Amino acid sequence: PEYHGLRIDPCIPSTWDGFIATRKFRGKHLDIRVDNPHHVEKGVARIELNGKELQDSLIPVQELLETNIVVVQMGKRIAAEGQR
Repeated sequence: PEYHGLRIDPCIPSTWDGFIATRKFRGKHLDIRVDNPHHVEKGVARIELNGKELQDSLIPVQELLETNIVVVQMGKRIAAEGQR
């Protein structure tokens, strides 16, 4: 947890395909699924909150609903067009 939201930055064994977790954060419910298709130990390639892709691994508290679905894909973040 951070002041402005919840940071999702998993560090897991590279042999894991991923995991699921539930979390309460500031009275909101989060169902979190982490996929690890490239079998890395750390790094977030992309993250979605309720179907919307986020630009950072921080889930802003103001974007949380009562119940939330978070999908994380581990891997190396690919630079967006114009940031290269």
